[in-house]
Amino acid sequence: MKRLLATATLLIGFAGPWWTSAMAVDAITTADAIAIHDAVQLQLEALANDDADRAFELATPEKRMLIGSPDRFLRLIKEQYNPIYRYERAIFSSAEVIDGNAIQIVRVTDENSKVWVAIFWMQEGEDSRWKIDGCQLLETTSVSI
Repeated sequence: MKRLLATATLLIGFAGPWWTSAMAVDAITTADAIAIHDAVQLQLEALANDDADRAFELATPEKRMLIGSPDRFLRLIKEQYNPIYRYERAIFSSAEVIDGNAIQIVRVTDENSKVWVAIFWMQEGEDSRWKIDGCQLLETTSVSI
């Protein structure tokens, strides 16, 4: 499947994976994998419900500081990253570690039945809660039926 980079990097209140502030991760436990999935799912649901505060809260503190406010965050998503704003379907893969980074890959079908791949870069906070540190959005040539 040919994938095109939809935009350089989706900054869900974030910077790209090469700018990420996440610390290197060796492995993900089952509990971590569940927590990572839940954080991404909660953010997608918050975006779909226009709950800017909740969606913004799920980003890392560094990324929240970079974006500045929940309203700016939601506006960024609506204007530049519509496929994850009001998606029709989301299929999650298992969270994994690649090059020391914890990631969650989600196959997203948008309202026009186009398929996108969202790679969420995750960071475990000092409170042991997983936050979203960045996301790369890739457009595919697939169409969901």
